[in-house]
Amino acid sequence: MNLGENIKIARKRAGVTQKELAERLQVYQKDISRWENNVLVPSAITLAKICKELDASADEILELCGKEENEE
Repeated sequence: MNLGENIKIARKRAGVTQKELAERLQVYQKDISRWENNVLVPSAITLAKICKELDASADEILELCGKEENEE
């Protein structure tokens, strides 16, 4: 998995749409899409806000990013 996929998984698990998350973070919906599709990477501050809004820890989202690479 990668950061974008992990954000998407956390968002869906929280039952939040891209539009709703964008409104909560005060960003454009296209930014959410770009993060989830790995076109852009959110800043550390924005990542912290994402985690708060989705009730997910940064460790949870970031740890999943490295698991597959470390297991090989």
